[in-house]
Amino acid sequence: MNNNKKLFLIDAYPLIYQSYYTYIKKPLFTSKGINTSPIINFISLLIRILNNENPSHMAIIFDNNKEIYFRKKEYFKYKAHRKKTPKEIYIAIPYIIKILKTFQIAYFHSSNGYEADDFIGTIAKKAESKGYIIYIITLDKDFFQLITKNIKVYIPPFKGKKRKIFGIKEIKKKYGLIYPRQIIDLWSMMGDPSDNIPGLPGIGQKNATKFLQKYGSIEKFLNSTHDLSGKIKINVEKNKDLGFLFKKIITIITDIPFFSFHEKKFYIKRPNWNSIKKIFIELEFKRLLEVVRKYYHNKYKTL
Repeated sequence: MNNNKKLFLIDAYPLIYQSYYTYIKKPLFTSKGINTSPIINFISLLIRILNNENPSHMAIIFDNNKEIYFRKKEYFKYKAHRKKTPKEIYIAIPYIIKILKTFQIAYFHSSNGYEADDFIGTIAKKAESKGYIIYIITLDKDFFQLITKNIKVYIPPFKGKKRKIFGIKEIKKKYGLIYPRQIIDLWSMMGDPSDNIPGLPGIGQKNATKFLQKYGSIEKFLNSTHDLSGKIKINVEKNKDLGFLFKKIITIITDIPFFSFHEKKFYIKRPNWNSIKKIFIELEFKRLLEVVRKYYHNKYKTL
């Protein structure tokens, strides 16, 4: 494995939301009244990753919030509890994309009913087959299901916490599972509140883990309800179809048919310093501009 082929995939919206809500009580504004909190904190994180992790390839993936995802069509309650996106985030996105262009970092929007998760899953698997080490930068634990020897989940530092990297060993230890793909079965059984998936009635994490250790998958569990008794047996047998549906909803697609992995698109090129200066001055990012200047100098030995 060529360890110089390091691909970092950034799940954009959760990190932008976190950047916004972390500073919601003390937002940062320009002299023209633009709330730059979600922009400056997301870009600061991006620069730290570039500086500290030295990736060779990178892409930022955005959800297309104007689309109806196939999961919503399958289960109408999917993410139904989520609040409307704050207008400050809608205002921030074009600026973030403009900055990504100045850094010459690839970015994608989800499409055709697939979500950012599915694009990340597809890119990760295709890149793995070409010898990359992949780090998925996210706050979404659904990505734990994608972990392999060469695909890791990178939880970035927020609110003074250190960054965490999850591999196979960490997932086994944290959830008591045999392998990371069982995260799909675990969430399907116990539920995933972040996506409004209730899980099977009466089954929490403890029971779900116990059943997975015994049966290996939700399918084998649901086909072995004769082993159960009492309320759990009644509830599970009444909700078998939901169990199968939840697994379908929770499973990240890793083979979007129309998406190809072209390595050159993901390669991190030399940033456009003049364009960076222009937009950073417009957004009044004086301190961050100096951080970028130092990064630029250390990386490319200029300025």
